[in-house]
Formats: sequence, structure tokens, C-alpha cells
Amino acid sequence: MKRADVRLEAGEAKVVYDDTKQTPEKLAAAIDRLGFQASIHAVTAAPRPTLYVEGLKDMKAVRRVENTLRGVKGVRGVMVDPGLGEVFVEYDDHAVKPRDLSAALEAAGYKARLP
Repeated sequence: MKRADVRLEAGEAKVVYDDTKQTPEKLAAAIDRLGFQASIHAVTAAPRPTLYVEGLKDMKAVRRVENTLRGVKGVRGVMVDPGLGEVFVEYDDHAVKPRDLSAALEAAGYKARLP
């Protein structure tokens, strides 16, 4: 598994994984073994990063980036890979554009760039 975006209040998780090493069924079985009920809703190609951000040195910085982006109108979800500086944002493209997301992060003190 490369990363997971867990939404406790919704009771769901989005998982990004290496399809050369795992299958959705194996991941669901592993989650079941942990005592949670897992089901596969959709399998899609891995998303491309929306932004690259510098300065993600600790979890405090990751949370600040997540909270900044979640505060932008039209943003539905945020997933950050601090090791690679990649930020994946699920958003309503009628309400917000990637350059707006980049501007919000820069206003919060981060250097962000589009892919």
C-alpha cells in the first residue's frame, strides 16, 4: 500500500497501492483480519499529484497543508505524501482550480508548484 485516506466520520477509506504487488481483494482481506469490515467499491487508476509542496518535514506541516486545502471552497478531500512532497486533492473543478490551491498554500507559507 502506498497511502490511505481514511474518513472516520464517513466510515470509508481510499487506498492507493502498487498493483504489481497487491490486489484489491488482498487488501480487503487484510483489513478484515484487523477486525474491520472491508468491501471494494471501485478500482481506478492511481491519481496524479495535484501539487508538489516543499517543506513537509513533519506531521505538523502535513496537517497544516491538509487543513489549509480543506478550507478552500470546493475541496472534497486531501491526501499528502510527505516523503515525495506530493499532494493529491479531490475538488470540484467548477469551484476551484489548481492555481487557487497553490495560492492558498503559498499564503500559508509553503512553496507549491503544479505538476
